[in-house]
Amino acid sequence: MEKVKTALGKLPGTVIADAGYGGEENYAYLESGELEAVVKYSTYHKEKSKKWQKDISKLDNWQYDEAEDTWTCAAGRKLLFRYESKETTESGFEIRKRHYRSAGCEGCPLKDACTKAKGNREISVSLKYLHYKRQARERLRSEEGYARSVRRMIEPELCLGK
Repeated sequence: MEKVKTALGKLPGTVIADAGYGGEENYAYLESGELEAVVKYSTYHKEKSKKWQKDISKLDNWQYDEAEDTWTCAAGRKLLFRYESKETTESGFEIRKRHYRSAGCEGCPLKDACTKAKGNREISVSLKYLHYKRQARERLRSEEGYARSVRRMIEPELCLGK
């Protein structure tokens, strides 16, 4: 993006890209520059399938309670916050992940479909990334976003380089 900015003297108001660019770091960069991101994330197409929507192991099919900071699985069991960790990308971008664990999965009739873990179900989540994915999903499914992403598929690939 910096090469584009140098070449054009500014960045475009809207950035359209495929799922290879749909990571938390890129979404954060675009948001900080107040750019509209019409950028797919890696599971965008998969999550529209019935198989994905019925898969109870997918976090997308669970409920998050922001006030309690808990996740509720398909069986109605809560996963409680345990701790937060940080990961740093090669470029120095920091990703914060929140870690949750079920209070108890023993005896759950859905456990085999939910997890392969011997013990209780555990998840780690970047709430910021989920926020970016939600924004991207809304843009991509809007009439304008859909039209732009379709146009993007038929335009030649521009080599942006990193």
